Amino acid sequence: MSLSEFLKAAESISNIKKQEVPLPIAKKYAVISPLKVGDDLALRTSLTSPVNYDREMIRLIHRHTEIQGPDGELIRENYEHFCATTSNIDKLCLIWGLYKTTYETLGKRTIRCDKESCKTEFKQEIFLDDLVKEDTFVVWEEELPFHEYIYVIEVPYDKFIYIFESKIPTIRDNNRLLSNLSVDTLQNNLQSTGMVFSRAEQMALLTKSVIIQNENKSIPNPPRTDNLQEMLIAFKQYIPHVVSEDFFKAYRDKFDKYYPQFYTIVRCPACSNEIRYQVDLEVEFFRRSIYGRGESSEEL
Repeated sequence: MSLSEFLKAAESISNIKKQEVPLPIAKKYAVISPLKVGDDLALRTSLTSPVNYDREMIRLIHRHTEIQGPDGELIRENYEHFCATTSNIDKLCLIWGLYKTTYETLGKRTIRCDKESCKTEFKQEIFLDDLVKEDTFVVWEEELPFHEYIYVIEVPYDKFIYIFESKIPTIRDNNRLLSNLSVDTLQNNLQSTGMVFSRAEQMALLTKSVIIQNENKSIPNPPRTDNLQEMLIAFKQYIPHVVSEDFFKAYRDKFDKYYPQFYTIVRCPACSNEIRYQVDLEVEFFRRSIYGRGESSEEL
């Protein structure tokens, strides 16, 4: 069906304001278009469960994302390919782009001076452009694409060694884990820790496989699993807590530098102290979905 002149004009206007976004882990550039009226309804409908919300958020991001091809042409990637080759880290960059092209600002926020002798509270408008600094993005440094790269973490424990094949998770990995957890489990995680995944579930998300070897590595064909359900059970019930501590430390030492730092520097009006104001854009996006533009920006 051909579009009327009015619909053609509406379509043309909707494509004016787009935002180019770097995907530092996938090593691509994306072009993001603004949210539409129907997107808000779809997100609010999905808020019945964390699983539905996350899936709808990814579908929404995909609908508004075009990837720059080798010759500069814009390509709408197949949804499955997009989820399998885009990292959870890149997802944060896409959320920034979606916010930037739709709103430009997070609105006014109440900030408290962190200087002991001051502690003044004041309001400051936070613009999306201001959240990107020279150190915000770190580009993937390994030769292999991130979704093929494995980083081995060995953790000794008594006479055994836990060998974790760790990874940077893709969007597909995140969706797969969500699908293996009940709504009650996810809601309990949010209520008790403020996070979607528990510590054991985070380990499962970051791990491709686990091997249990004796300390001299003399046992042929040691026990190994890459089964998500088995890893979830093992991490929750059998893996010692100190092993998880060593795992997360080694993982953070290797991969933390890749997580984008969205922040701005604001100056206290009372004492001129410079304050680093950091933003969790995924949380911001969730708040906006629940409360809408006014309450999420503290402009009541």
